[in-house]
Order: sequence, then C-alpha cells, then structure tokens
Amino acid sequence: MTIFTKETDFLNALRKSSYSMEKLPDEITIPALRDGDEAECKPLLLATVDDVAFAQQGLNKEMSRMVEKMDALRRLHDMARGLGAKGSDYSLEFVREHGEVKP
Repeated sequence: MTIFTKETDFLNALRKSSYSMEKLPDEITIPALRDGDEAECKPLLLATVDDVAFAQQGLNKEMSRMVEKMDALRRLHDMARGLGAKGSDYSLEFVREHGEVKP
C-alpha cells in the first residue's frame, strides 16, 4: 500500500500533463551544504520547495562540469584535426608530436 496515494497519483498525472514534466524523478539528491556533510537523497513526494531548489543547483553544477569536459575534448579534437590528425591517430600523441605545446 502506498502511503501517499493522492500525491503519487498527482505526480504521475503531472508527469503525463506536459513533455517538460515527464522526466520528474521519483527522488532528488540534495547536495551537502558544508564540507564533510553527505548529500541527501529524498523522495520527491517529501521534498520541500527549498529541497527542489538545492537539488536543481546541484544538477546545474554537475552539468557545468560536464560542459567543461565536453568543451575541453572538443578543443583537443579540433587541435588534433587542425594539425592534420586522422581519425585513427592517438589524439594526445599526435598533438604532442605536431603541436606547439611542449611538456
């Protein structure tokens, strides 16, 4: 038996109501607020408005780290291709041997 039957039914209806809401998770992760603390996982049914805001901030930081990695990989790829690398070349080795960056 589900404890929050009305809330669960509403969450499912909310997910079905809009494409932008269909990916609402069952639970959220609230990042640690202080060093040494642990992140907290909480069912969305029990999440406060502030919990949702903190979870969104944590996801935004995670996304920023991913975008930075993606951009660095794109730059490495573009650098290697700009130096004449082919798809089967090892990217770092090629840039080291043909580029201007020296260790």
